Amino acid sequence: NHSAALFILISSVLVGCGESSLSVAKSKTTNDGQARCESWLGFKQNLDDFDTLEITSTQYITSVEQLDNEKDRLNSGNDFSPYCKLEGYFEKRLGANDTAYAIGIGLSLPDDWNGRFLFQGGGALNGLIRHPIGYRAAGETPALHRGFAVATTDSGHQSDSIFNHDFFADQQALLNFYSQAVYKSTVQAKQLITSFYQSSPHHNYFVGCSTGGREAMTMSQRYPYLFDGIIAGAPAMRTNLSEVADLYMARTLREVTGSGQQAPFTTEQQSAVQDALLEQCDNLDGLSDGLIMAVEQCQFKPQTLACSVNSSQANCLSDDQVKALQLAFAGPKDASGTAIYPGFYFDTGITATGKPGVPGILQAAAGPLGASRANEQFDLEREMNIAENFPLAAGNATLTNLSSFAQNGGKLMFFHGVSDPWFSAQDTLNYYTKMATDNGGLDTVSAWSQFYFVPGMGHCYGGQNTLDSFDMLSELVNWVEQKDKPAAVIAKGESMPDISRPLCPYPKVATYNLTGDPKLASSFDCKLPH
Repeated sequence: NHSAALFILISSVLVGCGESSLSVAKSKTTNDGQARCESWLGFKQNLDDFDTLEITSTQYITSVEQLDNEKDRLNSGNDFSPYCKLEGYFEKRLGANDTAYAIGIGLSLPDDWNGRFLFQGGGALNGLIRHPIGYRAAGETPALHRGFAVATTDSGHQSDSIFNHDFFADQQALLNFYSQAVYKSTVQAKQLITSFYQSSPHHNYFVGCSTGGREAMTMSQRYPYLFDGIIAGAPAMRTNLSEVADLYMARTLREVTGSGQQAPFTTEQQSAVQDALLEQCDNLDGLSDGLIMAVEQCQFKPQTLACSVNSSQANCLSDDQVKALQLAFAGPKDASGTAIYPGFYFDTGITATGKPGVPGILQAAAGPLGASRANEQFDLEREMNIAENFPLAAGNATLTNLSSFAQNGGKLMFFHGVSDPWFSAQDTLNYYTKMATDNGGLDTVSAWSQFYFVPGMGHCYGGQNTLDSFDMLSELVNWVEQKDKPAAVIAKGESMPDISRPLCPYPKVATYNLTGDPKLASSFDCKLPH
């Protein structure tokens, strides 16, 4: 099959899209990259155990001006490098309700390939082929423009809405969404890369956040030999239960308004909550700077804001508002008091308006899959019945035995915004610590896996005061290829210009050294908390 693929490739390069070999040769003298890229239109790849992949679209991109999507232009970052973008489909079939299905794959192939392959995780319920750039956790220069070949997939169904769940009706579409589409697309992409460059990738990486974070975890759990290095951000690893928690929080906070359909706090009250939070927790890392780096050490007490405690306090909270805060952030519990889903951290991003990013917890907005019931009375029994029978539950990424991944030399890094209102950073940390326990303990596992809090950051990015731009990818590559274990990841952010901080691997905390420039990451050390 590899020989056949090469034969087809060579033939397509010589013949082109109906042109003579002479015209192709002429075009190669003026624009070799474009001619080479366009020659892949209609290319078909046949691999064992896979239906035929056909390339249906090619585009040679030499500048950001050629990108139609504004988000793609912004994510392209610095050091733009020309590349060939391919799109294609395989596993075409008719599924449930006579709906047409296929697995869509996108692949960006830079002119100056560095020999590495990166799979870009998806988001929401997928359904579209996002531009393969590899911007997540890559700082100012995405993976593509560093020379990585970057692939992505629509996960096996096509939709014009990222939260369209019609594919739930089809068994194979669900299996593809759980993990199979990423695996199958990875195999296809690696073979395309080998044919395109006449060389196989020497290292393979995966980076994703949200649904892409769950996909990242699933790759380490179910396909332990597929990737050398993986970054899992804010993983949607238990969507059925996180949606219960999101709806519970929103309804618990809204109940204090009487009607249950209004914002639970005024803008001034939200500011008062944040001010009190900073007063109690900001200095735990040695510096009052608007960032709570000592996440677990922060034990915020909202009752200090109660009007019954200090009636002269401006914008104080009623006892009902205080109680709602305590209940909401503790997360939903069953009748016996057992947690259904972990609580959420009090953090500076809980007052975020959602520009940019997702609204903070104090806005009392339900998660995307529970939003239709946001104005109804919260019914735990109903919500748990929905959760237990939710079609995505079978794809939860909760396996903790990663012995094969570790023995194969794999490296796994987690990050999670402390202010994420959709998926709790506590849930990801709980997975990490349990996974560590099940694989020899934290000291053993830290040799191949790390967890990072990102203070102030919402869901994958954004926040009113946060450093949400960081190059974790370079740290991962050095760890995989040079055995250089990361000591920290330096973070910056548009919301806090001229400020940098080290993100520290759990359980260490970025702590001010009391002498250096407080704006600079170099003035902070990663230390175990007292």
